[in-house]
Amino acid sequence: MNTSYDVKFWAITRNESSKTPSYVVRWKVGGRQKSKTLRTKAHAENLLSDLRQAAKRGESFDMETSLPLSMI
Repeated sequence: MNTSYDVKFWAITRNESSKTPSYVVRWKVGGRQKSKTLRTKAHAENLLSDLRQAAKRGESFDMETSLPLSMI
């Protein structure tokens, strides 16, 4: 399993191309960008918070899924 500690996060953005409101969470692990679109801003904030907390705890992130090992 290839892992990295090099993680960067972006602010949550609203998906303007969607007819119904949705929000995009974006982050980068080891140079590979990852994003996830969620229906509510609260869900997007929760995901971003979980990712940031994992990075703060010093967890490594999987390069294939771009998720911390605790979320796989």
